[in-house]
This record gives sequence, C-alpha cells and structure tokens, in this order.
Amino acid sequence: MEMEMVVKPAWLEGLMAETFFGVHDNLRKKEKNIICFPCCLSICPHCIPSHRSHPLLQVRRYAYHNVVRLGNVEKLIDCSYIQPYTINGVKVIFLNERPQTRSSCKLGSATANNICLTCERILHDPFHFCSLSCKTSTS
Repeated sequence: MEMEMVVKPAWLEGLMAETFFGVHDNLRKKEKNIICFPCCLSICPHCIPSHRSHPLLQVRRYAYHNVVRLGNVEKLIDCSYIQPYTINGVKVIFLNERPQTRSSCKLGSATANNICLTCERILHDPFHFCSLSCKTSTS
C-alpha cells in the first residue's frame, strides 16, 4: 500500500494537545467542547459569540475519549484509512490513540490480521489507523 505524506496543519498540534471538557466559570452548559482554530484553544458554547468569525469544530465524548464527526473534520484534513465508528447514527473518529484492551493485546491471535500502523490496535479492513493522531504521527 502506498501512503501519501500527511501535511500537518498548524491547528492540528493544538487540537491534539488541547484539554477538552473542562469547565468555564460558573455558567450552565459550560463544558469546553469546541476548538477555535485561529486561537488554538477550547471554548464553551457561551464563548462562541466572541469567536463567531473563526472556524470552529465541536469535540464530543464517547467512552471517555474525544471524538469528532467525520463529516466535519474530513473537510479540514484527509481522514482516509482512519477507522470510523457510528455513534447515534453519526460517523465519528477518535482524536487520540486508544488504549488496548487486554483481549486485543494478543497480536498472535487470528483476529489480529489488520492493525493500526502506529499503535498496533486491532482494526477492521481496509483501515490502517485507529485515530487522527495515529495517522498524523506517521508523517
């Protein structure tokens, strides 16, 4: 398989390093779950008006991990070969590498035919990466 080099946009490092779901002051619905690309910081829904002209991306939680909607992030970066998951009828991808489960760590098993090229997590065919960070760390 021939893979193209992934050019990392400036905002990508900020997205991967940012801590999401912290609280912002004493406001209702205050979770910081939106990233502002030009500012490279997470914001809460109350902060959107002051970033209205900036491109924004909502980060969601699934099983204690940060995910983004595939339809939103693939407009910004090539997400081919990243294994998507369907959550509530929407395809999402994980932002960061996911820890291995004990049963999936046995790479000698018959189910380990296809693994993440970065972290060796077991994947479905035809995917090569378990998360956006695994794909972009190979470049």
